[in-house]
Amino acid sequence: MLTGFPLYHYFHCGNPYSGSEGGMRYLIVPAKRADPSDESGKKKIEYLTVTVWPEPWSIEHTADEKKTTQEFDGNQGGLDQAIAWLSEMYHTQPERWKNRPSILDCDPDK
Repeated sequence: MLTGFPLYHYFHCGNPYSGSEGGMRYLIVPAKRADPSDESGKKKIEYLTVTVWPEPWSIEHTADEKKTTQEFDGNQGGLDQAIAWLSEMYHTQPERWKNRPSILDCDPDK
């Protein structure tokens, strides 16, 4: 249950990671933004954006109001926090993940 995540180096190289668990889908995307303490604008800060949404559709075909997003630091500690957040989302909202339609019985949200 919510195991097998890659080490942070995988994300440091720019790779996204997605998966699902018991009706909850998730996407972890690495990104960079300008460091506000660097006036030249050359230094970047890495971070992770994590999004969860209920099945059955992909993130592109799910309504925005059904998605929950959180940002975390771009390091192994931030990834560990992101995984803990995913676990918390899964365990504290069981009705959100269990009460989902079959992909055969509904149309995409968008």
